[in-house]
Amino acid sequence: MALKVSTWNIEHSAELLDDEQTANIQNRIARVRDTIFQIDADILCMIEGPKGEQKIVEFCDKVLENNWIPVLLSGDNDNIGDRDSDYGHDNRGTQWIWYLVKPAIFNQCRIQPANVWHSFIGSSNWSVNYWGEIEPENHDHYRHPQVLIYQLDNGQEIEFIGVHLKSKINRERITRDDDQNLTGDYLETALKARVKLATEARNIRSYIDAKFRQLENPALVILGDCNDGPGHDFFEKQYLFFDLISNIQGEVLLAEKYFNHVLFDYAKELRWTAKFRDPISRISAANNPLLLDHILISQPLCNGNFPMIINEKAGLVEHEIFERVNAGSNQHTRSSDHRPVSCIIDDNVV
Repeated sequence: MALKVSTWNIEHSAELLDDEQTANIQNRIARVRDTIFQIDADILCMIEGPKGEQKIVEFCDKVLENNWIPVLLSGDNDNIGDRDSDYGHDNRGTQWIWYLVKPAIFNQCRIQPANVWHSFIGSSNWSVNYWGEIEPENHDHYRHPQVLIYQLDNGQEIEFIGVHLKSKINRERITRDDDQNLTGDYLETALKARVKLATEARNIRSYIDAKFRQLENPALVILGDCNDGPGHDFFEKQYLFFDLISNIQGEVLLAEKYFNHVLFDYAKELRWTAKFRDPISRISAANNPLLLDHILISQPLCNGNFPMIINEKAGLVEHEIFERVNAGSNQHTRSSDHRPVSCIIDDNVV
């Protein structure tokens, strides 16, 4: 059976569960519901989901009428009571990562506790020497990757690694010297954020390395909001000399561990998921399309060494559905500031 898999950052989704249902919130609920129904994914990795298992169950009931249900760590979806704690997801803050699946495949899905990840890596945090710093500091995943395991009828499994990496949002004041070079807290915060992003990506690669020590042909899918995309922005060109996506994809010469991007053969002008203003380069949001949301796949899912396969032209950004559903919306009623990304995983028929 073919699977459609999607990832979508639903901006501040917890607001949709506010007790005070304003007209704007009701409008947003309808647009979010319509988007998910029209995409019709079997597995949706939801980014910026509400905090706690109780809230995500409420979201699926109220917004999706339980046509999709969450896969939870604590077990039974019925009679959940007061589930507002972590239960082993190792998430913090208010923006959690969730997997919503169609009820027909629910029994084939399970969430892997975060302590399994820590065991494979050897620690829940890692040491970082920030740019030019001699003394190391510790860093960890503020929003820990969430692993959904989908079991095929023959017992083999696909692991979906849902990620929401460190944000590059910088609220420090922009300051420059007489030569217009950046200075001060803004620069330091920007560089630290990008180093944190890169080390989170490297930690994900360490988990992937562990999977390749366990299985000959692991079927792995990385999906979610990486808060960065291919290419180098100003800071990566001027100061850091690396980009995030290459850290996640791996080294092409280590071919068996290299991850393909499902949008590699998708039209270039459509290969973006969000538009945000760039205050450093003085580019408006309208002129700054960014590919921040990704689906990357391990080689067994594209070279025929697994019972399921992601073929050419299987990935897309759901622009058409997003724009159709959001026609007539404004910043208070649009479904999200990100667009969903989807791909089809087909049966590998020889």
